[in-house]
Amino acid sequence: MRNVAKLFVAGWKETSLVDVLGHVSFTLWLSFCNFRCPWCSNAKLARGMIRRAVNASELVEVIEDASPFVDYFHVTGGEPTLQFRQLTGLYRSVREKTGLLLSIDTNASIPLALRFIIEKVGLDHVAIDVKAPLSDPALYATTVGHPLSMGARIVEQVVESIRIAASKINFLELRTTMVPDLIGKNEVERIASDLAKLKIEGPERLVYVVQQFIPYETILDPKYRSAKRTPPELVKKAARRAKDILGVEVYYRTLEEGTVKV
Repeated sequence: MRNVAKLFVAGWKETSLVDVLGHVSFTLWLSFCNFRCPWCSNAKLARGMIRRAVNASELVEVIEDASPFVDYFHVTGGEPTLQFRQLTGLYRSVREKTGLLLSIDTNASIPLALRFIIEKVGLDHVAIDVKAPLSDPALYATTVGHPLSMGARIVEQVVESIRIAASKINFLELRTTMVPDLIGKNEVERIASDLAKLKIEGPERLVYVVQQFIPYETILDPKYRSAKRTPPELVKKAARRAKDILGVEVYYRTLEEGTVKV
């Protein structure tokens, strides 16, 4: 195996049924994130409070052991593209050793890093978190915990990442979480309209997933830690409306029903 630098890792799960739609994945969580979403359920690892430096060879051995039971090697975070060079080497080694399909979940804020990974090793599935309407930079900045002045630049980066992924991979999954007082049914409609205006072409499979906010104890902001989870009927209604607007595969994901196609 090629010599690959260590990665800052928060943990992994040998078999996951929720990270790649319709498939079983080995899921790796990388530490650190460049967003500060106040509602983030992985806030401690996003801030680097949960991390350890792990050699790629150790990771590849664990992934290799699990490979007979999974379809994908999926990497999430945090924001995995912050470690894009080390991650590219890991992806390459996993592909060589296991032949698994490769997947990433990204906030899409570093398009050059996403392009680098795709061009160097190829990816089979990209999940992009579209946090807020692309036509509302101020709300986008608020939703990801950054100053309003950064909103326009963040939106530019997200749009560029969507275009990069759409032009180069076969399975593109876009996701939005409905967050109390931030992202409701109207905002999901606006997100769907904004995505429709992008006229995304290229991937063989394009999917949009509307997700329920769940107030996990790991959320650092007490406002969101004590909030109620999004009513499942509201998530379902928002997904149905997004389906009408986008005309692509649309799913909703809730604690009560799991992942359901509209």
